[in-house]
Amino acid sequence: MATAPDLGCARSAPVVRASLDRIREHDPFLRSFLTVCEERATAEAAALDRTAEPAGPMHGIPFSAKDTYDTAGVRTTYGSAVFAGHVPDEDAPVVARIRRAGGVLVGKTNTPEFAIYIRTLNELQPETVNPWDPARICGGSSGGAAASVAAGLTPVALGSDGGGSVRIPAALCGTVGLKPSRGAVPAGGGFIGTRRFSVPGPLSLRVADARAMWEAMRGAEIAERGTREFVDRDAAQRGRPGPTRLRWVPDSGRAADRDVVCLVRAAAGKLAEVDGYDVEDTALSLETPRFADPFYDAMMADRLSTGGDRMLADAAARRLLAPYTRHHLERAASVSGAAYSESLSRGDAAADHLDRLLHDVDFVLTPTTGTIAPEGAGGPSDALPEDARRELVAYTFLANYTGYPAITVPCGTHSGMPVGLQVLGRPGSEDRLLDIAEAVQQHVYAPRLAPWP
Repeated sequence: MATAPDLGCARSAPVVRASLDRIREHDPFLRSFLTVCEERATAEAAALDRTAEPAGPMHGIPFSAKDTYDTAGVRTTYGSAVFAGHVPDEDAPVVARIRRAGGVLVGKTNTPEFAIYIRTLNELQPETVNPWDPARICGGSSGGAAASVAAGLTPVALGSDGGGSVRIPAALCGTVGLKPSRGAVPAGGGFIGTRRFSVPGPLSLRVADARAMWEAMRGAEIAERGTREFVDRDAAQRGRPGPTRLRWVPDSGRAADRDVVCLVRAAAGKLAEVDGYDVEDTALSLETPRFADPFYDAMMADRLSTGGDRMLADAAARRLLAPYTRHHLERAASVSGAAYSESLSRGDAAADHLDRLLHDVDFVLTPTTGTIAPEGAGGPSDALPEDARRELVAYTFLANYTGYPAITVPCGTHSGMPVGLQVLGRPGSEDRLLDIAEAVQQHVYAPRLAPWP
């Protein structure tokens, strides 16, 4: 199987050119990009090659941004036909940070409309497919980002994760995906989103590339009141003597493919053989069914109040919305203030539950998804958002509900498709999550490109 090219030491211009060439050659089949900014990326790479000092950890590295992030002078659609011609004047804060650190934006990756669906399809172009098997979905909502990285179109991509939207497509497509702690990176810079749950995160084949983007984007904005207390709660755990203690939690509370769960447990067992890691089994469960409804009540209400109500009220815009978006926003309109208040209270209970799972250990290991990528890419999308996502988000959404960080890393394949291992940690533990993912890549399962196209 092909391996990913090493892009770490090359000059900017040829690396960016190689990325643009791969996009031109392969993306007509993947449909992972909505917009490619070839002339601008080429000019920026040439300018970087004329500088005397590196701009930062992303110097000269081509990256894409999910099309939910505003990008100055580059079309930004939010995956919606309503915004098919929209060109923002400013970069989203996280995009601005990555560009200041030397990253070269080569394009905007496909997303379901307003990041609402678990499949990456919208009214703008055909669905993004999985580069391991084009008959299978790539997941969502950062599906374009995951598919493009898995196919080697860019070494790293910026996604967003509101319930698993980085980690789920990363696992289904065979890439690394980091969901940072709430408040650890600047939020905002888009349209229709969640106030508390969604956070920007990198996707990559190699952990080193995800780490470079993380270094470029990290750091809370002072204006983000109510979130900064999450950032450094793991400080007391750093430097503790002894091995890193990991607790294997195989059960989400929902049904999962036994072969997938067993494969991830075997990968955890190999990690336990690495010096410095201990893994213990447990009969405890994530118990996600008792938290799912209040979590999605809050998410839907947030989407309505951050622009969804305007889409429903505007007859011309409403006609352009995807059916799943109209359903989602109409259902959001029925969420009461009491339900929203209850969802905030249940979020505290979810954090208490994760704290119990983390008691006396450093991190929790789970499958990222309980199944490989489902078939059906390019087929009908009649399933309602809440039904389509239920199976795939079972292991992921608690990290969003609580604000805790998590990472997924490929740990093997089942039926020819990649499987992801998820690591959940305390707030502020992103660096250690990346260390564990790097150990998996070094000792359990090496990074590799998807076999297609």
